[in-house]
Amino acid sequence: MAPQNSGEKTKLLIAGSLRKLMKKKSLDKIKIREIVEDCGVNRQTFYYHFQDIYALVEWIYTYDGIQIFNEHKDNCDWMSIVKRMFDYLEEHQDEIKCVVNSKAEKFFYNFVHEKIGLCAKMVVEFISKGMTVDSNYKVFIADFYTYAVCDVVENWMRNRNTTRMSSDELIHLFELTMLGNVKVALERFEKETLMRHEAAKNS
Repeated sequence: MAPQNSGEKTKLLIAGSLRKLMKKKSLDKIKIREIVEDCGVNRQTFYYHFQDIYALVEWIYTYDGIQIFNEHKDNCDWMSIVKRMFDYLEEHQDEIKCVVNSKAEKFFYNFVHEKIGLCAKMVVEFISKGMTVDSNYKVFIADFYTYAVCDVVENWMRNRNTTRMSSDELIHLFELTMLGNVKVALERFEKETLMRHEAAKNS
């Protein structure tokens, strides 16, 4: 998505410089002076947009999350969403390692949880369209898969040793485990609900 205004363009410029610096040094050691010198803005401009570097990191993942979500807002295929997330992790792996080893770690994991959660709700709503399924159960099943996927991704990200499986291997396990299961669960809930209503009518 193209920047909508000059303010967003400036934020992206500043963010680009931080991302460049994170390839060279720890996030907690990067100074605002280095960022503004790299992108050619002054400190006043930086502080106009961001309270500090950690606020900038939070903005980066909020912005990136919106782009990823917009790519998939009309696509309710679980695995395309999971694959896109891993493409993002691979593309930004050096930067992400820098963030998760800093005080800004929570912003990255919030990004993962929020975007997986939005996509899970979207998938559940799409699959359950026309079905007799209670809204509380739809929330439950979306939350269930959100926490499951996020925990696996977070543990995979934190595992730095040589035994860590590749992203392709992990995606394959997701495919084996998840494909079709949301639909099956919703169908079971609908069947149980209809049976309960029928029993109530005949009692």
